[in-house]
Amino acid sequence: MDLERCVFHARTGQNSTSDELRSLSALERSDPRAFALAIAKYDDTPERRRLRDTWIPVLEARWTEAVFFSPVRPHAIWRAWRDIAGVELPSQEFWVIPVEAVGPAVVFDRHLSRTGDPIDAEEVGRLDPRTYRSAAETTVRNEEWIAQLAATGKRGAWFNGTPHVLTSGPVPLTSAVVIDWAAP
Repeated sequence: MDLERCVFHARTGQNSTSDELRSLSALERSDPRAFALAIAKYDDTPERRRLRDTWIPVLEARWTEAVFFSPVRPHAIWRAWRDIAGVELPSQEFWVIPVEAVGPAVVFDRHLSRTGDPIDAEEVGRLDPRTYRSAAETTVRNEEWIAQLAATGKRGAWFNGTPHVLTSGPVPLTSAVVIDWAAP
């Protein structure tokens, strides 16, 4: 599979046996237990509580109605943590999904708005699968985030400061493969 033509989504205990990836809102109906686990991560700060209801322009959906993918290859994030923070993150599997399987989608690159605030429409654009290419390196903003966390001895938000590919889903996993981010 050509990683350049794929998007990436963390493979977890909640989605490891799924045949498709669904939005958090869809999980509320189909798998209340998985929904409860996933929605709880938004309870830690006021900004993240507001994030749940944040409207995504162009996609015309709330935050919890979107399926999130990374256009940055997972190994780039793993490598950045190793090189910047001196930390080899533990094994983490990712679904690798051909961009054509995602369906209508947008690219969201937060650089004007802040977490929990309304998203500026200039931060969102339609994804063109014909010209899409994943990134083999992470962003400068992500590297700065990792350096900030490392300086305080913390970890978290692996893909902070990177663009995201968002769709309303569901996204079938029939053509997906699984990789571990520690492997180049």
